[in-house]
Amino acid sequence: MRKWTFMLTAVTAAAVVLSGCGNGSNNGGSAANGNSGNSANSGNTTNGGNAATTNDSGDTSGNAAATTDNTGTKGNGEVVTIRTSISSGELSKDQIAEFEKDHPNIKVETEELDATKLAAELATGDAPDVIRLSGVFDLPNYVIKGIALDLTDRVNTSSVFKADDLLPITNVFRFDGKTVGTGPIYGMPKDWSNDYAIFYNKKAFDAAGVPVPDPTKPLTWPEVFELAKKLTIKDGDKVKQYGLAANEWGKTEPNFNNLLQYLLSAGVDINGADNGTVNFDNQAVKDYISMWVQGIKDNVGPNSVNNDQTSGGDLFFKDQAAMIIDGYWYSGAIRSNEGAKTHLADYGMLPTPIAPNGMRVAPTGGATGAIINKDSKHPDEAWTFFEWFFGGKPADDRAKAGWGLPIFKSKMDLLPKDTEFDKQVNAVLQDELNYTSQYLKVNPYLAGGGWSIFDKYVQPLYFNKSTLDDAVKGMTKDANVAIDEARAAGGE
Repeated sequence: MRKWTFMLTAVTAAAVVLSGCGNGSNNGGSAANGNSGNSANSGNTTNGGNAATTNDSGDTSGNAAATTDNTGTKGNGEVVTIRTSISSGELSKDQIAEFEKDHPNIKVETEELDATKLAAELATGDAPDVIRLSGVFDLPNYVIKGIALDLTDRVNTSSVFKADDLLPITNVFRFDGKTVGTGPIYGMPKDWSNDYAIFYNKKAFDAAGVPVPDPTKPLTWPEVFELAKKLTIKDGDKVKQYGLAANEWGKTEPNFNNLLQYLLSAGVDINGADNGTVNFDNQAVKDYISMWVQGIKDNVGPNSVNNDQTSGGDLFFKDQAAMIIDGYWYSGAIRSNEGAKTHLADYGMLPTPIAPNGMRVAPTGGATGAIINKDSKHPDEAWTFFEWFFGGKPADDRAKAGWGLPIFKSKMDLLPKDTEFDKQVNAVLQDELNYTSQYLKVNPYLAGGGWSIFDKYVQPLYFNKSTLDDAVKGMTKDANVAIDEARAAGGE
């Protein structure tokens, strides 16, 4: 899930920022002084994003769905086209054909969007009806900008999304203008994962003569790095086996998402009370960065200093990385890997690590899903598609494939469970589920949450070209300038 999240955030962050130049009267742009150009009861945030009111008027976010029958067909027989940016890799032609067969008056078109195109469409009010995004990193900004349709009434009266069957992760698409997880409902995840857990390769552990840790007890992050040092095997100056891959595609370096998980575990929020400021000059931030920079110096994974360009996933499957930081979804990658599937019992999952003296949390790093565009000309039909994609047969298919976790309690039994590998992963997962109800504290006014600013100041530390104090001060200064600019441009 995190791989998709990183890619998606790069697109949507630029798009939402650019969409601020749109016409404030089209419900998709923004207006000065924090007003989105919509009426006060439309479910948008106003006056600095301090509140988001649940729509209780005649807006289409209410019970207008009653005008559409259970096929999504309007009474006049009109055929409508629903556009969505859900990717073709997540919504197949066969699935679309199946939906259209059951809903003959609704046609579905998928649209692959880059940042520039999505920004232009949002600014002109011509964006897709159903917009794919990350609940953690993107949803708050879409709400503040007045782009997301309030779905609270529709969800509460839905025969698909039943409150007692929904897992707590679905609350990541709630936002009250300040805090993710509370307030009106603006979307749903398609699937999700405990993205900061660790998968291990037992062959690599055996090669280093190190036992696999107890999967019932989460390690602290410093313990992970100590373990990574023991698992790193060198032949002179050449590394034969790394101890840790930070994720399936990148380098073993500090990253902003992982920092947020560390801070959540440490009980630290670097954002001001109204999200109007942020302060990286915090001991927990310094501890996190120091730990990871030391990991680079210890050469426990591919990094910018050793200039190893091999992806973490390739190293893991070549038995050249003992651990990789990824959530449940990575079990799907392991099951489908041609080399790994012949010896699945050599792999397993460990619980999400915790900060020193911190509390146990196993948050999602993305919760990729979708919203319905407030500008949609066909919100009823969009909702029919939405219910089907997020709660119908596609949701069953996703759960059975094991590439992510379902959002319904009733669908958890559909996850793969036949092999010893599946049983081990599921045993850890059942415990992890008790710690998944908290969400990363992302500032909604920072594009990408602050990833680029974080990288700008942390990377020189790898080469001893800056100091830790200068780095956190620089991050804080740039982040607050970006927040001020976003709010002044209509983000509040």
